[in-house]
Amino acid sequence: MRHGFLLHAVTTAGLFLGSNLVSDASAATADHALAVSVDDFIYIDTSNEPTDQTAAHEERLRAFMTALRDDVTADRRFELVPSPCASNCPTDGPALRDRLRAASQAGTQILIIGIVHKMSTLVQIARTAAIDVTSQRVVFRKYFQFRGDNDEAWQRAERFVSEEVRARLLESRSQQ
Repeated sequence: MRHGFLLHAVTTAGLFLGSNLVSDASAATADHALAVSVDDFIYIDTSNEPTDQTAAHEERLRAFMTALRDDVTADRRFELVPSPCASNCPTDGPALRDRLRAASQAGTQILIIGIVHKMSTLVQIARTAAIDVTSQRVVFRKYFQFRGDNDEAWQRAERFVSEEVRARLLESRSQQ
């Protein structure tokens, strides 16, 4: 698995893609929907809890990703472009630059990638990055900390992440 690669990519996306927080080359204008793809996030659990929660975490992550994509689809300011990346892409798929190229060829302007990391029984962090596929520059990068590991905690986290990501994308778009 290439968890380390994606973790490094999300964490340091600004370093190897450029640290500019505002996209240089987005083709979107204020009159057109912003074409966004959302790759499946990966999940890392380093909490060392004695109970194996892999199945529950996989299900919650699937629900998180579905809700995130549904939120993008429901917002008319965005157009959800299906990710050209298969479900195994975040862990075993092509390198990030190849993924950006494929997303661009699919009509995507912004690719959203991420990792959810369970650090302890109560603390999880969702690391997200939104990358302009044309300029290969980070438009938005943020860590979201959330508490709890149940359906309600995951749903609250997804709503917050979704609202923040969409707001920041629109903010960066208006600065172009």
